[in-house]
Order: sequence, then C-alpha cells, then structure tokens
Amino acid sequence: MSIKLIFKDQDESHYKRLWDQYVLKNNVDFNYSLPLLEYYLSTTTNLFLDKSFVLEQDNRCVGICFLPIEKIDEKLSVSITGGYTVAPLANSPKNEKFIFDTINKLALELNIATIYFRLSPFDKNRYNILLAYNFVDTTNHTCTIDLQNTQEQLWMNLRKSYKALINSFRKNHLLQIEYSDTSNFLELHEQYVLFHKIHMINAGKIPKSDTIYNKQLNLIVDNKASIIAVKYNEKILITNYFFHDDINVLYASSAYDTHEEFKDLQLNHYLLWNAILYFKAKNFKTLGFGQPCSFNNIDGFDNYADEKELSISHFKRGMGVEITQQMQGIKFFDKELLLQKIAKFKSVVEHEI
Repeated sequence: MSIKLIFKDQDESHYKRLWDQYVLKNNVDFNYSLPLLEYYLSTTTNLFLDKSFVLEQDNRCVGICFLPIEKIDEKLSVSITGGYTVAPLANSPKNEKFIFDTINKLALELNIATIYFRLSPFDKNRYNILLAYNFVDTTNHTCTIDLQNTQEQLWMNLRKSYKALINSFRKNHLLQIEYSDTSNFLELHEQYVLFHKIHMINAGKIPKSDTIYNKQLNLIVDNKASIIAVKYNEKILITNYFFHDDINVLYASSAYDTHEEFKDLQLNHYLLWNAILYFKAKNFKTLGFGQPCSFNNIDGFDNYADEKELSISHFKRGMGVEITQQMQGIKFFDKELLLQKIAKFKSVVEHEI
C-alpha cells in the first residue's frame, strides 16, 4: 500500500495519534514526545511555519518528522531558536529516504536556507546518518552517566574534590534534598521560576514568557520532567530541572538563590549526586548532562565554546560522566550562508590558535 503524508497543519488530531503510536511502538526516547516538542515550539519567537508530518502506511505510522521553520534575518531555517532540532525517524531505510526527499521538496518550495538536525544522544548510533543526505557534519560532544553501574562505581568515578565537598554537605543536618511529587511540585516549580527569572534579569536578558514556564509545569504533571531541590533550614536554595521518560533522563537547567549569604555554596555537586542516586533507584538507565560539554574553544566546525561554557564543561566531567559524540549536521540550500560559516571558522581559528 502507498505511503501517505499526514501534516500537522492539515490534520492535527490524526497526526498526533500516529506520532504517539510510532513513539510507543518503537520505544523512542522522550526527546520525541509531543509535549516536549510543544514546549520547544513555545521557546521560539521566530516561528514561521510548523510543517511537521508523519508517514502512514497500512493504518500504521512508519516515520515521524518534527519540522519547525523559523524566519531569522529574513532567511528561513528548520531550527529551534536558531539551533538544532531532532532529526526524523523511520522504521526502514526506504522510509527514511522518503522523509528526507519530502523535506528537500519542502525546502525548495518554501525557499528554506538551512536545516539544523541532531540525533538523540540516547540512541547508540554508530555513525552520523545525516551525512547520507548531504548534511555538513557539525558533530561535537555531550556527556552521560550509565546508571546501571553500581553506586560504588558511580562514586569512584567522581572527581576527588567533589567527593570531599559532597561528604561535607552530607554532615550538615540543616540541608535536605526534595524531589518533586504530587504534594510539592507546584512549590518547587514556583521557586525554580523565581530563581530562573532573576538569573535572566541579572544576565541582562528578558525573562522567558509565562507560557514557557507553564509548559515546563505541564511536563512535570505529564511525568515528562522532574525538579530536585536543596533546602537549607527549610529554605530552598537551588532547583534543578530534568526532562525524562521511564528510561532516560536529561539534566536541563539549574536555578538558585543568588543572595550574598548563599552565592559561594557549591550545592550543585551535592544536588546532582543525589539526583544520580534518585534516578538510579527508579531504574533509569542513562542520565544525560547535555551541552555544553566542550574541551576546547574550538571543538569542530561551527562548534565554539567561551570561557563560561568551558567552565561548565569542566564541572560536568567531574561528575564521572562518559564523553560521547553529539551527532548533528547542517544542510545548506544557501551557499552564501555556508561560506559565511567557513569564514567565521577561519577567523576563530586564526584568533584562537
């Protein structure tokens, strides 16, 4: 039977039903869950079109493609906030090719300049499949922890200085860890939002819209996210937000009290160690630490890190992570944009090396 294309903007209910069917049947990780994709859509202020679609064959879904199209500087790109979004998935090489052929046709019809795709860090891909479809490889690094290791192994993998810090906090009986559940998730999320908005303002940025924070809250309700916090004398000092399904979890962001009294407390080491134990006890398999996870100012083509990002990367490596490749790529339909990136790469190399 022939393959049907079901676009979200033409039949959203049918599209959602088939998408959920594919995710469930193929054990696809949370990066492809519809609530999380809707959250990502809420973070962009440049959305031009959403041409996401699924492939239907014999009343079953055989492929999915999240295709947000942004308009940035008068150019169209498949991206989220100008960066990478999840690559399509299909149940066979033939259907995968069908999806990428469809994307190419849409790109030509709509005059799309660039496509930014990344593969899920939780898929054990042996190579970057995007290269088969004329993407320029921009693979860099991410980091994960195998939660199937014993607690003793996980502890042994921590940086020595982190162990001493965590042990010192363990002895402080005024500190306690709190995990979001039905009794406290509203309080923890409210505090997370308050801290996060303060961080944004202090950095000279406009705080995120309440719509974005509400979608984060909805993900907690849908069991697609959790918040873990550290309290000192019953006062919340730091909150970390995690995306997850039932197998994989991703450390997404951290927000904390910036008051002078607490600013030098290095509580994130303690919080993340307890998060490792918490998700391990719940039989999660992998904890991802996301990006940045860079070693150098230049980690590859179009992959650069400033001093703050290098510091964050150094911190993450101390948690006993395994460094893995974050496979991704850019497809250029506008040659001038590729030449601009090449020129920038040359300029950064000349300055840094």
